[in-house]
Amino acid sequence: MDKREKRHPIRRRVMAVLLIISMSALAFTGLLWFGSIMVVRNQVAADSEELGDTAYEISALSMMAQMEKNYVATAENRAQTIDAILKQYLSYVADFAFYAHRLYEEPEAYQPKEVSPPDAVNKYKYIMQLNYVSETIDKEALADEIGLLANCVHIWQPVMESPDSQIASIYLCTESGFAINYDERSDLTPEYWDFYEKDWYVSARDQRETILTGVYADSFGRGQMVTCAAPFYDAAGEFAGVMCIDLLLSDLEQVLSDVELGDGSFLYLVDAAGKILLSPKGDISGVTEEERKSDKIADLILEGKSGGQYGGSDNGMFFAYSPVKSGGWMLIFQVPSELIKGPSTEAVTAIEEKTDSTIAGIRRSIWIALLLNLAVIVIVYIVVAVIGRVFSKQLTDPLLELREDVAIISGGNLEHRAEIRRADEIGDLARSFNFMAKSLDEHIQSLTRVTAERERIGAELDVAKHIQASMLPCIFPPYPDRREFEIYASMNPAKEVGGDFYDFFMVDESHLAVVMADVSGKGVPAALFMVIGKTLIKDHTEPGADLGEVFEEVNDMLCASNSEGLFITAFEGVLDLVTGEFRFVNAGHEMPFLSKGGGEFKPYKIRAGFVLAGMEGMRYRSGSLMLEPGDMIFQYTDGVTEATDRDNQLYGMERLESVLSENAARRPQEIIEAVTEDINRFVGEAEQFDDITMLALAYKERMVQS
Repeated sequence: MDKREKRHPIRRRVMAVLLIISMSALAFTGLLWFGSIMVVRNQVAADSEELGDTAYEISALSMMAQMEKNYVATAENRAQTIDAILKQYLSYVADFAFYAHRLYEEPEAYQPKEVSPPDAVNKYKYIMQLNYVSETIDKEALADEIGLLANCVHIWQPVMESPDSQIASIYLCTESGFAINYDERSDLTPEYWDFYEKDWYVSARDQRETILTGVYADSFGRGQMVTCAAPFYDAAGEFAGVMCIDLLLSDLEQVLSDVELGDGSFLYLVDAAGKILLSPKGDISGVTEEERKSDKIADLILEGKSGGQYGGSDNGMFFAYSPVKSGGWMLIFQVPSELIKGPSTEAVTAIEEKTDSTIAGIRRSIWIALLLNLAVIVIVYIVVAVIGRVFSKQLTDPLLELREDVAIISGGNLEHRAEIRRADEIGDLARSFNFMAKSLDEHIQSLTRVTAERERIGAELDVAKHIQASMLPCIFPPYPDRREFEIYASMNPAKEVGGDFYDFFMVDESHLAVVMADVSGKGVPAALFMVIGKTLIKDHTEPGADLGEVFEEVNDMLCASNSEGLFITAFEGVLDLVTGEFRFVNAGHEMPFLSKGGGEFKPYKIRAGFVLAGMEGMRYRSGSLMLEPGDMIFQYTDGVTEATDRDNQLYGMERLESVLSENAARRPQEIIEAVTEDINRFVGEAEQFDDITMLALAYKERMVQS
């Protein structure tokens, strides 16, 4: 740009035009007629008075209608919530009854479970309890049926022990003469309990469908309750018993407890007879018996509809009501009329005061405001229409030209340049667009090169991931003809390729080897070191070899080629399928979990040697334990116990032990899937930082040598 060229910024031009417009507007202000504003002032005052009168009526009726609607909506919401809870547990008990029928149809598919009589020692523990209908019952004859139906605990437990459960107890009663309960109050349950004549038992048996009983007092003194009951049948379709869920009405009170009640207001649940079943306020002295049992309330329950109406003495109460259809109940929100009419009365008073104040203010200032505003609007409009037309053309023509240049550049022609030469902001903008086009051209070329390189690396990592996965045993069952054991394993890497690995292979016809290891670090270096470690361990594991010596040889070989300073924690075990002896060696790895005879999993504490590839000349000692048919070993890497959630809380050994024990009776694949599901639920949306690898080995029967 020529330094002698004088610069004329757009901002200066705009300011000059605005000053001209302003001065012109002020010059014409005194030309308006004073008389016209007086007419307008009187008219506005009259209209304001009329508007205030209309607002009085509309606001009062609108606010009362809205308050009534809100109370009815509250009653409907809470009634629907209670109805949904009842329907949910009716659905549960029907599913439980169907499950019991399946047990009768396929008894060979289930292992019998032990059920003990009630014992006060188990107070406040969720446990199955056995009751007989009388002391004369033949208990030994019922043993098989009891052991079979005790499998219902698998579906009872997650429902009963869920955080939002409102169940007092779950139980079944059989026509053959015994009952199985599942709750935490074993001290309340007698050993002998005659349930044949109970209303819920007779109704479910005779009606042959799922029922909800009326409200009755709990025989164990826990309060008012209802029972969801469903009949179940044996394999021949004959009536076998009744499945039940008990719900205490007091447990439903939390549905009503968060409703804000004003003075003199009551929220309560009544039955068809007008009897109050539940009220979060406790003191319901303000609810008269005549109101509860009036023909109006009874008619509402029979109709089963929601709504609201005024009643009581001089219509002093508003009743919002909604039915709980599953129970044949009605939820009633009783509110004093003044709580509904009060806000509207206050609003009317406020409107009246505001209207009077507004009219007075209008009469004082309307002539000044309208005079100034009307004059400015008219004059500014005329001046801007004339001057702005000329000025806008001078301002917009170069902008339109620049828009065409930008369209060409945005269309992909980054070599195009704007030809505008001006000594103002438009000229600066044109030069900036030219510079931007040049920079974009250079950036796109650089980005193209970078993208191509990333695609190449990504493709190579994907190939590496598939290669690594193919090196680990991934076909299950791996030995379908072997009945002596069952094995399953999984590996979920934190990155494209991981450092964890597992392996299992037959050392000879009667010995199975399992390996679980974790390479320090992540990504490609760890994956390559994993391949070396896996290959060396498998190659050196021979029939009759001492596992400690195997790790000593592998350790020295890894140290000799460990330029990256990596190391491996590893665990290897060899199971003798004939004797059940399990020989093992541990190089700094996590202790395994052991389940004896399908019982709870417990950590098996073993001595851990130094890691592999950490230092040459290390010595490793092997150990052994005896496995019996039905025993199971679970091994894993630290990615399991060190999985973290969003709050950086660790998954931990205790939670892993709990999940394993809950699924101890399941197969290896199901156990690993259960642990994986629990880890995902614990971690949530948190990022995975470590590989997660698990292996489960079940010793099923001894090998018979020919």
